[in-house]
Amino acid sequence: MRHRRFSFFLFCTVLGTCAAESAKAEDGTAFVETFQYLSHDRWYISEGWANGDYQSCEWRSNAVVTTRNDLRLTLSDRGGKVRPLGCPEIRTKARLGYGLYEARIRSAAGSGLVTAFFTYVGPPTGSAEHDEIDFEFLGKDPHTVNVTQYTNGKPYDGKVIQLGFDASETFHNYGFEWTPDKIRWYVDGKVVSETPAGDKIPRNPGNLHVMLWSGAKVQDAWMGPFNYTTPVTADVEWVAYTPTDAPCTFSKSIKCK
Repeated sequence: MRHRRFSFFLFCTVLGTCAAESAKAEDGTAFVETFQYLSHDRWYISEGWANGDYQSCEWRSNAVVTTRNDLRLTLSDRGGKVRPLGCPEIRTKARLGYGLYEARIRSAAGSGLVTAFFTYVGPPTGSAEHDEIDFEFLGKDPHTVNVTQYTNGKPYDGKVIQLGFDASETFHNYGFEWTPDKIRWYVDGKVVSETPAGDKIPRNPGNLHVMLWSGAKVQDAWMGPFNYTTPVTADVEWVAYTPTDAPCTFSKSIKCK
């Protein structure tokens, strides 16, 4: 993750919803979200702030739309509170722990853009430690995806995975399996990366996030320069979480195969 934590601080300050760090997941229930509608019992939709100088758009709730088939994330010139551009972010209300996290995504294409699917917990959300597990799609090269873990604020095992396809053109399945001693990242059911034996593994339950955002100039080295010309979209067909000890929850899950 690159410089996203500021939005969580503002979210907690404005809405007062952040809980203290817990050793156990707040909700260990498996779920499959197909986005026929956006459940406000499960998801927060971010609205009206940005990640400081690192982000050139602001989170806007109207940038998140559900259809009969998926969740559409749109970055456009419908901003105006703190940035002229608006972009989407949703996150689970509950912190989730060890288990299998999966999503079917079509990412956005374009320099300066990131489509992200990840867990996060840290000081801005009331936790003493920053833990995180990432899938990050850089729009400047949609044939790759970045995978990373953070343990107590330190990044480990960051890799750029060659996908062999354009992630912005069609939907594909992405997932990571988080256990106390290992993380495995999957693309279309196949392991593309895993943590080495003995590596430090995140231990704190976190919120699951899905977002699309554009970087400011300080992010150019990582994301590429961003210049807005027209609305940009990413789509999410479904998101699922299956705790480690839970059985197969739906037929498309890696756990069911």
